[in-house]
Amino acid sequence: MRAFFTFLSLCFCLSVSAQVTVNFIPELNGRNVQGLLGFQLINPNGPVRVRATIIVSERVAGTVIRIRTPEFTAAPGNNTIPEAAVTGASVEFSADKTGNMIARTRMLPQGDYDYCYNIRSVNSDMPAEDQCFAYTLEPFADMNLIEPYNRDTICDKRPVMTWQPLLPAVPGASYQLVLSEVKKGQSPTEALNYNLPVLNQRDLFAPVLPYPAIAPELVTGKKYAWQVTAYKEQTILSRSEVWSFVMNCRDSVKKAPDSGESYRDVEDLARGNLYVARGVLRFGIGNPYGEQPMKFRVHPADDPSGNIKGMGEHQLKNGYNYVIIDLAENGRFRDGKYYIMEITLPNGVIRTLRFRYEEVKN
Repeated sequence: MRAFFTFLSLCFCLSVSAQVTVNFIPELNGRNVQGLLGFQLINPNGPVRVRATIIVSERVAGTVIRIRTPEFTAAPGNNTIPEAAVTGASVEFSADKTGNMIARTRMLPQGDYDYCYNIRSVNSDMPAEDQCFAYTLEPFADMNLIEPYNRDTICDKRPVMTWQPLLPAVPGASYQLVLSEVKKGQSPTEALNYNLPVLNQRDLFAPVLPYPAIAPELVTGKKYAWQVTAYKEQTILSRSEVWSFVMNCRDSVKKAPDSGESYRDVEDLARGNLYVARGVLRFGIGNPYGEQPMKFRVHPADDPSGNIKGMGEHQLKNGYNYVIIDLAENGRFRDGKYYIMEITLPNGVIRTLRFRYEEVKN
């Protein structure tokens, strides 16, 4: 006889005939062979000697794994499986393609699984009841870092760090972000493994970390490595690659060939370099495509929904363009106030530029 329960991303405790209950979390422990022995027994009575049989079936392939443990004692209360019972367990795999793959990799492939646990008292001839957990196992997608980009050079000493979320999502999972300085002669991975972290933030529930105010700011000229790990309780679910970046406020001022005026490159400004616009906004932008209008809007930094009108139209020619926007003539800019310009580049990428407006004093 089987008691069948559909897994709902929670710990379920299922009663057995000996009143010892089974605690198993398929989303964490149902992905590999070793995890199948990561179940717990809750015994409300006195010590009892038991044996465990675990049968894993896949909807299409049928039974793919059968595990039998030697007898062990379930003490009163919450029990993890003794190490001797884990190492002494016999593991059998089905002789088909799925079973051979699991035997080789020790990992369960994608599929619809039933994880059935039979806990039987060695002192009783009563047949124990199967406790089965149903779970659709899907592989985790790569958890990619987003910003700061790998091998990039940034100018923000307190950057916002972002990455792709864990997919499929695991309720209750959180992230850990580690950032370390890369010393001379080190690889980024070595820096994370051996250096004291600049940041080591746990219990992050969103795939973004604004640089903490209490942490020391990044130092100009230094290289940093970072990595994000997704976990639940003590189980690691996924881990990103190790990325690195350099903190260096480069001055990307260019001279227009005709006038000799200075222009900052739009890519450099997008990395966070401070720009003070004294009456006019000058920047350079590349356009590898045909002539087209520049798509942009400007709003006060404290009013993202705002939109300053009267900015005029600006055409981008093929090649590198030197753009001048007369802010003083517009009359809507206030001395000392910060503004955001959002530019849609010819390739569709949006760059956000922050600048402070200063009136020109006569």
